[in-house]
Amino acid sequence: MAPFIFIVESSLPFSARIVLAATALSTSSISTALVGWCGAPYVVDLRRLTPAENGGIEGIEMTTMSLTLNKLITRVYDSDFLVDTKRPFAKWELAESVLLPPAEEDAVSAAKMGAPGQVETVAETMNSKGEVLGRWIVKWGEGGSGSCEGTGKIVRHFNVHEELLN
Repeated sequence: MAPFIFIVESSLPFSARIVLAATALSTSSISTALVGWCGAPYVVDLRRLTPAENGGIEGIEMTTMSLTLNKLITRVYDSDFLVDTKRPFAKWELAESVLLPPAEEDAVSAAKMGAPGQVETVAETMNSKGEVLGRWIVKWGEGGSGSCEGTGKIVRHFNVHEELLN
């Protein structure tokens, strides 16, 4: 629309045409950005990773789409790292920190924790070709506590429709 504002004959001064063109472009850009932000965490495909194919731990593989409709596949190798989120338009997020119970309370969860100082990949985001775009990494501390951070382009928030959970 912006080019037509300058081409069509009008009694508007040139500065008013610039303001109209800028308004049209910014409105279009902002609405596209909002659609991208709201739709980015929407999971289009959900697949459970069985313990046999995931190193003995049950995980989840979620497919989301980028703004350009490219598939982004995020494998969460341990579903204990998915927590509820406060972000609008999302249900889960990858946890920034985790605290696993001691071995006396829950032997299964305690077996998942690493030694203090150990670093392990909790989740990976890949493109449709299987190339890793980003990782969510936990660094284990004392007593089953771990702090997480992302490297690269990791999809961190997920909006999962209830039909996919069945």
